[in-house]
Amino acid sequence: MHIDRTAEVWEYDNSFYGFLTIVDKAFRLKKFPGSICTPETSALSLFFSEWIETNEPQAEKIHRRLRQLLTAENFQFFQDGFNATVENKELQLLETLEVALRTKDSLTNHIGHPSILAVQRGIKAMLGEAHLYTGFVRFEYAGKILFSEITPKHFSLPYICPHFAERYPLETIVIYDTTHRLLALIEQGRISFIENTDNPNLSNTREEEELIQHQWQSFLQAVTIQERANKKCQMNHLPLRFRDKMVDFRHSDKLSTTAQTSQKLTSMKKTKESSPSKNNVLPFQRESG
Repeated sequence: MHIDRTAEVWEYDNSFYGFLTIVDKAFRLKKFPGSICTPETSALSLFFSEWIETNEPQAEKIHRRLRQLLTAENFQFFQDGFNATVENKELQLLETLEVALRTKDSLTNHIGHPSILAVQRGIKAMLGEAHLYTGFVRFEYAGKILFSEITPKHFSLPYICPHFAERYPLETIVIYDTTHRLLALIEQGRISFIENTDNPNLSNTREEEELIQHQWQSFLQAVTIQERANKKCQMNHLPLRFRDKMVDFRHSDKLSTTAQTSQKLTSMKKTKESSPSKNNVLPFQRESG
């Protein structure tokens, strides 16, 4: 299949079905545009763009057709690639899809292709972030709901939810992605999403939750050995961008100052006890005549 590369600029609504509509047009006309914009990136373009209206019925047909034509591995690669953060993602995916349809081979066997390599790196970064978040997400009770707020770089929330749905099968969980304005609702293992929504602001903690958080922070401070603290190693294992939403570090400076003050008071008390003043008479001392 010969595909012409043109200088045209296409624009779509940044949805998956919108991109499938572009896939349909590109392969039907056998031409790829020079650039594909979204409403967020079109303002940065100096050229006029052609708006591609999302055709959901046609997009569903393309979705079913791709499932039939692609191997399960390549289809998952295509879907994950759309969710990943990749420069010129749409064009890279069109090139990747063309290779998959032409060769009918596993895309991992063509990793030397620039577009496939770029998409593969984006997927790796996204899945790596999702894996880290399974350990770094912190929940707090808002009534009977477990609520958490995250700020991921990638569209990784759908890849995080299955872990918590399996781990807390009897809980109702709400996770809000502030970066992509995506809300995940997990009800007894069932996962659903609400797109383009505002933060529900469920983090108004009650007195019991505040007490639990304070106890957890105090425990972390108590088990920390200050002499063995290695900030560089800690940042390698727990980057700073994850800490903003973690209760572990929310009041770490305050707790650290409190601990240092407590240590100083204890040290002063010990010093005073070990060197008594002249006005004090210990049990084994006598006042001199």
